[in-house]
Amino acid sequence: MDTIIETYQLTKKFKEKEVIKPLDFSLKKGEICALIGKNGAGKSTFLKLLAGQLMPTTGEIQLFGKSGKEIGRAKKRMGFMIEAPTFFPDFTAIQNLEYFRIQRGIVDKKRIYDVLEMVGLANEKKKRFKDYSMGMKQRLGIALSLLSSPDCLVLDEPINGLDVEGIMELRKLLMKLNQEKQITLLISSHILTELKLLATRFVFIKDGVIIDDLSRESLEEKSRKQILMTVDDSAKASRCLEQAYADIRLKVLPNQVIIIQNHVENGGDINHILVDNGVMVKEFRIEAMNLEEYFLGLVEENNHD
Repeated sequence: MDTIIETYQLTKKFKEKEVIKPLDFSLKKGEICALIGKNGAGKSTFLKLLAGQLMPTTGEIQLFGKSGKEIGRAKKRMGFMIEAPTFFPDFTAIQNLEYFRIQRGIVDKKRIYDVLEMVGLANEKKKRFKDYSMGMKQRLGIALSLLSSPDCLVLDEPINGLDVEGIMELRKLLMKLNQEKQITLLISSHILTELKLLATRFVFIKDGVIIDDLSRESLEEKSRKQILMTVDDSAKASRCLEQAYADIRLKVLPNQVIIIQNHVENGGDINHILVDNGVMVKEFRIEAMNLEEYFLGLVEENNHD
């Protein structure tokens, strides 16, 4: 598989603070990789290093196998959207992109219409940027990063501030770019649930360190299943279950809800025990723990080390 981004022991210090600790990372052609971390975890700093907006303190970055003096040429094959681009409020999408096309020395004028078609803004010919919704602004930002026909897009928090509909549209757009145009994607976010539907790989970052790197499959496995039930007497229910299973891990939540985190395979028996002991089970379902909880668990675990 072709490697698009490779970093070796990459670090970044601001004064005394090491924001990126020696980081080894690689991105392969065709991946949709989600870089996930809380705000301040080092996501944006890492992406700015890749874009050349910041210089590394130590370490090396390779893009398409090129580094050092040759990296400039390789960077032309990358599209970055790291901070919201500054568009002219009174310009239409075409006028805005025309300005950037000339500025960036992109010869093919038709490219503007191609990228607007790709991001679904081709019909918004008259609308000025200042009248755009948040989702349209994001899509124009992506159109701009596609202007130079990149093989790889790096997007920092592209779903920030979008409503549900905007997020869905953006997700469809990114999947389409990946599948139809074979564009590799590196997307950072602290909103995990959305990326779960999009990414093929999940890299968790905390305090400038990669603490986990999972394929979608291993993530599904790690998002352990749990039993969630609503009963008429949660105190009595938990007593019965603790007597039946000495090692049971359960949480009692408000509104008589109980979550059981182990013995999921004994769901039928658990239900029987409660019914036999006169506890009424109003709802009983098995659900996977979501990514957000998994990630928070990971971050907390690392705090205890």
